[in-house]
Amino acid sequence: MGPTVTEFSQDKLLSRSFLGLKAAVALYVLAIPIAHVGLPQDWVWGVALFFLLAMLGTYPLAALKQRSFLTTETVISTGLAVAGIAGFWVSPVLIIGAIFGHGVWDLFKHNGFGTPFFRWYLTGCVIVDWIYAAALSVFLITS
Repeated sequence: MGPTVTEFSQDKLLSRSFLGLKAAVALYVLAIPIAHVGLPQDWVWGVALFFLLAMLGTYPLAALKQRSFLTTETVISTGLAVAGIAGFWVSPVLIIGAIFGHGVWDLFKHNGFGTPFFRWYLTGCVIVDWIYAAALSVFLITS
């Protein structure tokens, strides 16, 4: 059985609980710039799509484990995934918008919408998503 709603809402970033998740989150965040620096520039949108799709699985999985808001989480994640995938062929602006939109959903979740999740995670995710979307926007404009 996964964490309870109380455990999700009360866990602190620097606590010793959920260390595996915290390590995975740290590796994910570090992998974004490493992948973009280490791979050819023409892979930027494929890399961004990969990280978008990876981030979109978190909340539906939590909803499945908690048996709450599964439809909501799945519809939002699927919509953002479809936008990102379409953006790979239509316009990278859709990938950027989907990443930014995920941050917007994080902000809503932080305020009690959808499946409960770690508050430290939601705050960090808003920041990472919006900085990532901004960096990709700068890349798009300057390339």
